[in-house]
Amino acid sequence: MQLSGLIESEGRIESLIRSQGFEDCVVYLDGDTAKVVVRTDGLEAKDAAVIKDLILGEVSVIPENIRIFEVK
Repeated sequence: MQLSGLIESEGRIESLIRSQGFEDCVVYLDGDTAKVVVRTDGLEAKDAAVIKDLILGEVSVIPENIRIFEVK
């Protein structure tokens, strides 16, 4: 049950990130951490802050446990 909830949250977060203008992304949640791989030509601090806010709005993880990886 918890796994299906995480999968649903991943999909919602991915949609929210794409709605912010990012070309593509993948979100992986394991309950304690959140990892995001986002395709961009340059991830600025404000972009990373938006992504973190989107994640924190959907799931309860410690902000320090959110990792954002950029793929060009």
